[in-house]
Amino acid sequence: MFKYRILALLLLASNLCVGLAQNTVESIRKRYADAKEYARTHTGSNLDDGGDFGCFYHVEARQWLPGTGGHIENTYLYYDEDYVADSVIYKPHFLVFATKRFNYAAREYYQEFLYDHDGKIAFVYAYDPMISFDGDENDLQYEFRLYFSKGRLIKSIIKSKNYNEKEFKQVYSGTTIPAKYSSSYKELLSASKSIHQLFIDVDKEAY
Repeated sequence: MFKYRILALLLLASNLCVGLAQNTVESIRKRYADAKEYARTHTGSNLDDGGDFGCFYHVEARQWLPGTGGHIENTYLYYDEDYVADSVIYKPHFLVFATKRFNYAAREYYQEFLYDHDGKIAFVYAYDPMISFDGDENDLQYEFRLYFSKGRLIKSIIKSKNYNEKEFKQVYSGTTIPAKYSSSYKELLSASKSIHQLFIDVDKEAY
């Protein structure tokens, strides 16, 4: 009987840990706000002060594209380190937050990606300056906010506006993605994986 009680307690503790690991919209928003503040206050810090310098990689790509001209991508990869034994000088890194800004011709795109410790995507923000979905009369500007728990979508918020409007208006909020936005959703998921792989490759070479 005592063994069964111990097993039950262990299973309960395991379930509690799993429950705590689940993301909620509120916990993601808190982590996202912290990541944004870290990026804002550390990206251009003093090289001589390790505490304020910040932990990130900056990757810039420049190329000339037929039809659209100069194309520049700036990706910032903000990371943290695993707290293993103090005797280990170079502790392993994991990606926390990434931003990507790029252009096609005069249109500028912006994306943000928040990751869980295991590399799964937790949140995506994306601004698309010109896109047209079924039902749109003209090309509109769109904002996407996608929340995930253990890789599963738990909430999506989509907003749009015309170029002559100042504020975005919410056009969808829910726990799924409507079919008309599925292509953009898949592209953003693919981008989140590509950026995580970019971090792995850069970290391997630089660290």
